[in-house]
Amino acid sequence: MVVPLVLALVGVALIIAGQLNLDAPPSSSLPPIPEPTVAAVTPRPTGALSVPPTATATPRPTATPLPASVVAVQLEVDTKPVVVNVRVKKSPGGSNDDFPDECCAFIIGSSSQPGRGTNSYIVAHAVLTPIRLFKPLWNARLGDRLRIRMSNGLILVYRITEIHPNVSCPDDRYPPMPDPPLALQYAPPGCAAGARWTAPTTHERVTLQTSQGFNRNYGELIVVAEPVTS
Repeated sequence: MVVPLVLALVGVALIIAGQLNLDAPPSSSLPPIPEPTVAAVTPRPTGALSVPPTATATPRPTATPLPASVVAVQLEVDTKPVVVNVRVKKSPGGSNDDFPDECCAFIIGSSSQPGRGTNSYIVAHAVLTPIRLFKPLWNARLGDRLRIRMSNGLILVYRITEIHPNVSCPDDRYPPMPDPPLALQYAPPGCAAGARWTAPTTHERVTLQTSQGFNRNYGELIVVAEPVTS
């Protein structure tokens, strides 16, 4: 099954000495993504989970989904101490979904590009060197803004609305984590609880995943972001 293996993505040898300083400057040479004056994606329908009270999201009419030729090329979160500025590619699927290249963040092969009115599931390793990828998301907070630059120059803006640590997907190929957190000890067996985050949605959403340790038995971190207009 591809989806359970996807939850293992960033799962092997991801914490190395010298990577614990999340305030270190990013090694990426990408330029920052500017804040647009108007978001280009549709917020979640009224009555669904809202952003934190500090946010100022305002609903707008349903947007036309972006054409297939327009793809994500860059993702940035710059609310310190979270500093992420990475290239984005579409994964070819298979082994790259399980253990992606450390060049960038990948939209998994079965998921959608952003701006299509559904879930875009993006994964990257929890590393800081040689390229700073998703490890800073360990310090993510509700309300942090996330920007995605599309290949046509369009900038999509989202706000983090959900943070889910300790998402379990046990794997007998790796040794168990010593003294695992309770969330992992009592999580439902298998990967079904984590796999649901990869599923399509009926509204625009970006879901980020990275690991919490040396292998998948340390648990995964899921960060959900939904579109805002200001």
